[in-house]
Amino acid sequence: MTSLPDPLAGLRGGQAGSQTAAGSRPSAGSPAAPGSPAAPEAGRGSGRAGPAPVDASQVKTTTLHVHGADARSRGLQRAAQAAARIRATARGYDELFAHYDISQRQVREAGRASLDALRAWDPEQFAEVSAVATGSGMQVTDLASTVARTEILTLADKSRPQPSECSTVGWQAPGASAAAQTWDWHAEFAACWHYQRVSALPGEVDHAGFAEYGMLGKIGMNAAGVGVILNILNHRDDAPGGVPVHAVLAGLLARARTAAEAVELIRSAGTTSSSVLTVVDPDTVVMVEISPHGTAAHSQPGWAGHTNHFLFPEVAEGGIPLSGTSRSEERLASVTGRYEGAGPPADADALIPLLATDPAAGLVSQVPAPDAPFGERTATLVTVRLDPALRRARLSPGIPQYAHRATAEFVLDPPGHAGAEAPGE
Repeated sequence: MTSLPDPLAGLRGGQAGSQTAAGSRPSAGSPAAPGSPAAPEAGRGSGRAGPAPVDASQVKTTTLHVHGADARSRGLQRAAQAAARIRATARGYDELFAHYDISQRQVREAGRASLDALRAWDPEQFAEVSAVATGSGMQVTDLASTVARTEILTLADKSRPQPSECSTVGWQAPGASAAAQTWDWHAEFAACWHYQRVSALPGEVDHAGFAEYGMLGKIGMNAAGVGVILNILNHRDDAPGGVPVHAVLAGLLARARTAAEAVELIRSAGTTSSSVLTVVDPDTVVMVEISPHGTAAHSQPGWAGHTNHFLFPEVAEGGIPLSGTSRSEERLASVTGRYEGAGPPADADALIPLLATDPAAGLVSQVPAPDAPFGERTATLVTVRLDPALRRARLSPGIPQYAHRATAEFVLDPPGHAGAEAPGE
């Protein structure tokens, strides 16, 4: 198979490169798909047009193994593995902000405010983020373009088209809870994420999953059997400057030992942008909607689904669609219609058919149209399955239908046990 174009070339006018997969394990009988990363040192282009979108399922994957004696050394060790791609991803977000007419001054002010909020909420995580920036040859305010990208994007004109993002389904039952999601984002960022396996610092637990280059964490599972997935929401009062939601995810994976602890951690963060975090442990699936005016946590036995609009009345007032072309309610109806009346799933992999819609329909499984303009090229970049009773996260590039092509599996030993598995067959 041929190499694919640089996924960020449309942002920067760069050239394609090559990447060696490290640590991810394809499903049996499915060779790792070839792909190419962003060209990290390419010159910047207009960022307005770009090449045809990349097939996200064909992007090669990399696993970072992150460890250290303290927050600073762990941040430096992360940067040592991926500095060029960390810089490239931050520049890519700067180009995206420019597309949405967010000025560099606004970006820097908003990023600095979110970093200040992070330092007040979790000084150790701030120290680790700062070390990632230092090790990548960046100012920490430059890295905020990635770490606080959700908060900075609240400055975009809410009438501008935004990509639809993320559909989630969960099953709650004692000892058998499970969850799955599609992570949908701008197709140009198809190679700006990585798998990761993070070793705990004192007081933490090991965790694994995936993150965008430069973030400490995003979506995954920890060794206590607590996992988290994310859907963005939109509220008329969303604003920059709060604790980055991706820092909340990283903190949850590092510290929460039950879903209840995770919910309290989410509530303790001073967030200013809207999202729903679906937290799972072996017995629980709890969806926590965050708005600028508070949080609402809901959990129920059996099935649950979420897309990109508020569902819970405690925080729904002021909620607005992601854009004028949002199909969030249709996507949710598609998911709930598929599980209505269904019995218990055998595991999280059994949730994949609930998310595998016809890509031509533009609902849950997202493949961008080749002629879609920059800023509106939605793609399913990762399909996620979490089995908390097994402390297992399974992740695949691309839409759910292609999950069999290449799956990275992380199984973590409980805290206090040695020998947690790295991804492999």
